[in-house]
Amino acid sequence: MPEEKQRKSMRTSELDKMINKLRSLDRVDGTSEYYKNNAIAYLSDLANYLDRIGVKTIKMRPEVAASIGAHNKKLN
Repeated sequence: MPEEKQRKSMRTSELDKMINKLRSLDRVDGTSEYYKNNAIAYLSDLANYLDRIGVKTIKMRPEVAASIGAHNKKLN
């Protein structure tokens, strides 16, 4: 199986996608709703700040970029 291409950066527009995905989640309980709403607020603040300063792409730290997707790989 070929190695998956590792991402080296993230478009700030992906933050909006994450926010929308979180907003679309059903309520599980009060605690999870609290954390979901806080995550949405923090991601919105980050996205707005990056827009304000004109940042469109954020570089990923190498150690983080290498670990993305590791939890999705099948273990045999």
